[in-house]
Parts: sequence; C-alpha cells; structure tokens
Amino acid sequence: MHKPWLTSIALLSVTAATAAADFDGSQPMTCLPSQGHDCLPTEKTCKPLRPESGKDLRMHFNMATKSVRTPYRNETLPIQALGANTESLVMQGTTLQLVWSATVHRRTGRLTIVIADREGAYVIFGQCTLVDTALPPD
Repeated sequence: MHKPWLTSIALLSVTAATAAADFDGSQPMTCLPSQGHDCLPTEKTCKPLRPESGKDLRMHFNMATKSVRTPYRNETLPIQALGANTESLVMQGTTLQLVWSATVHRRTGRLTIVIADREGAYVIFGQCTLVDTALPPD
C-alpha cells in the first residue's frame, strides 16, 4: 500500500537538501551582482556602480578549471588561491593589471568580491547559484 505521507516526506527531504546546498567549491557557480561601489583614493566616499543597460552581468566561477568568466573581459581570470572554512569559500587571483579576492557564504551563496588596480578598487555584492553540471553551460 502506497502511503501519500511517505511521498511528501521524501519530497520535503529532497527540497531541504537542495535549499541547503553547500557552496564549497565542488560545483561551478553563476553569480549575479546586486550592488557595487567604485572607490578611488582621491574621493572621500565610494560611488555606486551603474550597470550597463541590457548587459548580462553574471560572473561564472569554475573551481575545477580555476577560472572566472566576467562580462568585462574576453579572457578568463585565473583563480590562483582557493580555500574554504566553515563559513566561506575564498578565492583570489591576479593578472598583470589587477588583483581580486572573493568570498561566497557556504550556506546562502552571498558573494563579496573586491577588485583592485593601480587606480582604485571595486567592491561588489551579489548572489551565487550552483550550476547543475548535468546541464550544458549557458
């Protein structure tokens, strides 16, 4: 005899496991910025970044290939340091022009990324989602 409550419990378990996904670096992530700030040493405060109308601002982090794809560069950025603690996934990298550091909250996927060059820095906040590796990349 099939009990409907067993099916309900099973569905709730699957939903809870999906909602509690761990951003631990084992899966690629897509992150959408929600706000950002442009900080210059000549200014007393950082100015809000204004997104380009119609531009896809998503960033794609792939820890397996140690690369980040952003909407502002043709080439990928390297992830040179990758670590995790109980609260955050931590990534860092450099190019000849800039340095960057990012943290992603392991339970919520909240993103904080800082990008600095010789002129100033950007501080960006956003939300990441795990990419289902069974699906083709977007």
